[in-house]
Formats: sequence, structure tokens, C-alpha cells
Amino acid sequence: MKEKTTAQPSAGWKEKLRGSAVAKVYLTTVLLYVVTCILQPNYFSGKYISDTLVTASFLGVLAIGQTLVILTGGIDLSIIVTFNLAAVITTSMQNDNQLLLIAVLLGVSILIGLINGLGVVFLDVPPIVMTLAMQSILWSVVYLYTNGLANGAAPDWLRFLSTESVFGVRLILILWVVIAAGITFALTKTNFGRKLYALGNSRSVAYYSGVNNSAVLILVYILSAVFASLGGLLFTGYLGYAYIGMGTPYLMPSIAAVVIGGTSILGGKGNYAGTVAGAIILYILNGLLVNLDMQEGGRNIIYGVIILAVLFLYGRAKKEG
Repeated sequence: MKEKTTAQPSAGWKEKLRGSAVAKVYLTTVLLYVVTCILQPNYFSGKYISDTLVTASFLGVLAIGQTLVILTGGIDLSIIVTFNLAAVITTSMQNDNQLLLIAVLLGVSILIGLINGLGVVFLDVPPIVMTLAMQSILWSVVYLYTNGLANGAAPDWLRFLSTESVFGVRLILILWVVIAAGITFALTKTNFGRKLYALGNSRSVAYYSGVNNSAVLILVYILSAVFASLGGLLFTGYLGYAYIGMGTPYLMPSIAAVVIGGTSILGGKGNYAGTVAGAIILYILNGLLVNLDMQEGGRNIIYGVIILAVLFLYGRAKKEG
């Protein structure tokens, strides 16, 4: 006679929690915030939380594209200049038809992403080389477009979207939540998401499974450029103006937010929900380091160390697996 086994639901969710990279990164976010509040009690306020989330939102939007590209096993170094180009175009066209402005930004973004994608797919240029070359080209475009000086201001509608609140909640945060939900749904519930993960895990297996690897890769680089432009657009609205080099400080954080969020730099594993937490962690950490009078160079060193540490952990986990 067989003994009956009793279900242990509590053990199940505990195991899931231990195995969830997203749960761990959100727990880390909470713990880091608590530590920050202990060191700086004035950070324990709704205003600090709101301000931190708002500043993290621009990195979060920029990192959407970086997440998608890294999931394929690549990297996009051109997003920071796409971000900057969108900003200077926005301020220079503040008095023009705003639908035309959106069309121009979308067209420029698609072109940048298309060139990156075509270079990676058909010329077989490594993503880091292709996007670094694009970064160099775009810097020249920015300087030629502006003559070295960004003029103008953000349109009123954009200022409203990036700085105002509704029922006490910042509009930019509502927009970020909506975008994050859409990206998470696309990655987890659509054919595009399944194909993207398949490609990131093994291009040959994905190909023989019927995935059009070339089309998926090109689309990913286009989306990366589009979201970089959106990030530049929103950040311009927040500041009220654009300047040359405004995207530069986001390069290392855009990668760090992705890897901290649990996305494997090797591709095929991770999601945008983790990147959201990664962006928030970086801004909590950034606020603490600024309060400790650490300069930008020092903060970049810390971001680099974080990326190397996560890469080490991924490499170790892969060998053990």
C-alpha cells in the first residue's frame, strides 16, 4: 500500500522565490534603500522616492533597447548618441509642427537601427564594433546639425509630460509603467518574445526551428534606436533644454542596469522587469555616492566593477551548470 504524499505549497513558493532573479533584484532594491535611509535619514520620504523613480525612468526607457539587444547576445553602444540626437532635434524643432517632429524622430531612429541591424546581420560585423562605429558617425552628425551648440527649448507639451503630476503621481512614471508592462508582455506572451529568447539561446537552433533570425535581429536594433530616441525626448522635456553630450553618462549605467536586473550578457536569459529594478538600484546608489561627494569618474568605476562582478557570477554559474 502506497503512502499518500501531502502537498507543501509553502515550500513551492519559497523555492520559486529563491530561484527568481527578478525577486532577488527587487529585494536588493528594497534593502539598498533601507541602508541608504539609515545613512541619510532625509531620504526616507515620499518626495525622495518619487524623485529617484523619475530620474531612473529616463535610464529605464533608454535601457529597453539595451535589454532587447543583450538578450540576443549583442550590445548597442550607439544608443547614447541616438538619445542625444533626438534631444537636439526636439529643441531645434520646438516651433515646428509637432507631428512632423515625431515623424522625424521616428524616421531617424528607424534608419539608425536599420543600419545597425543590417551591418550585424548581413556584413557580419560584431555588434560592439558596428554600434561603436555608428556612435562615432552619430557624434559627427550631432555636431554638424548643431554647429557644436544646441539651441532652443523643449515644447510645452513635452515639459508637461515629463514634469507634471496627476492625482499626485508623476506623469512620466505612469508612462514608464505602461511602457514596462507593454515590453514585459511582448517578451513573455508573444511570438516576438519567444523568437527573441530562442535566438539568444542558440541561433542555429532558432534557425532550424523556423525563426527568421535576420528579421528578429534587425527589428531589435530598430527598437533599440526608437527607445533611445524616446528616452532623449523625455529627458529633454524634463530638463527643458538639450546640450551636447547629454547622453554620454548613460552608457555604462544602461548596461549595468540590464545585467544587475538579471539579464545574461551572453543572451537568452532575463527580462525587462529586472532591468527596471536595476535602473532604480543604480539611482539609489548614485544618490548615495553623490552625497558622499564621489565624482562621476568614481561612479563609473563602480558601475564597471558591478558589470564585471555580474559577468563573473554568470560565467561561474554556466560552468557549474
